[in-house]
Amino acid sequence: MLKKTLFVSLAALALSTPAMAIEMPEDATVTFENESTAYPSYKFNQIMEAYGIELMPEYAGMVPKTYAKVGDGEAVFNDDNIAYPPTYYHNIFTAYGLELLPENAREILEVPSYARVVGDEVIFGDSVSIAYDGWAWQNILSAYTLIDSDGDGVPDIRDDCPNTPKGVQVNERGCWEFGNDLLFDFDKYDIKPEYFSVLDDTKRIFDLNPGLKLTVEGHTDSIGAETYNQGLSERRANSVMNYLIQNVGIDPASLDSVGYGETQPAYPNDTAEGRARNRRAQFTSNMQ
Repeated sequence: MLKKTLFVSLAALALSTPAMAIEMPEDATVTFENESTAYPSYKFNQIMEAYGIELMPEYAGMVPKTYAKVGDGEAVFNDDNIAYPPTYYHNIFTAYGLELLPENAREILEVPSYARVVGDEVIFGDSVSIAYDGWAWQNILSAYTLIDSDGDGVPDIRDDCPNTPKGVQVNERGCWEFGNDLLFDFDKYDIKPEYFSVLDDTKRIFDLNPGLKLTVEGHTDSIGAETYNQGLSERRANSVMNYLIQNVGIDPASLDSVGYGETQPAYPNDTAEGRARNRRAQFTSNMQ
């Protein structure tokens, strides 16, 4: 899954779950109107995308049907000017991967008609539809954060590889990065020498994460028979796992491997570049 660049800043370090505050970039060409305005959802979505976030089709079912539906695998927006009650707005923001934490609502939010905090619970405003002005929207969104549970810099809603260990560099998919994944030549499963150093660094990651267990996943492109690709993906995963055991000194009990054949492409298989990037191995992790 390809991801947009996120314009983020660090949220409060006191949060138990890492989070990122969203910001409107200074050079954004689409933003909120100064006066109170009810927006068509296509325009509201453009503003959200200016913040660096998007509504994935699989989450469109969380928003009001008047805001978005799914058509041909994509979120489809309307051109009717509609205002919503605060609870509906919150559902929309949740679908974009945002969360309003009580401490942020208490310390940042200055729009009482939107929400207030009672005890440790965020209570949203009445069921009346409200069209907010630009200042109010900027304040409301400044209180929301993108949740990043594993602290890898990729928010959960975009993270294809949750539970990334400490000290790992990830790619735009939130997966352990070997340059641009650990890639193989066509119909090959031998590891290229350019990846030896990054695989050797795995020892450092294990030292930083006691109890870490890794699964090495092998993948292929879509060229060739499915049964052959399944076996090729398993050979790729085993090749990496054996290198970690024999050359890096990782305890075999901390590793296993699995092949997915061509069933989990990370990039489109209809281009040479996409197929090359799908001929890959990657790690998934869990902690004991």
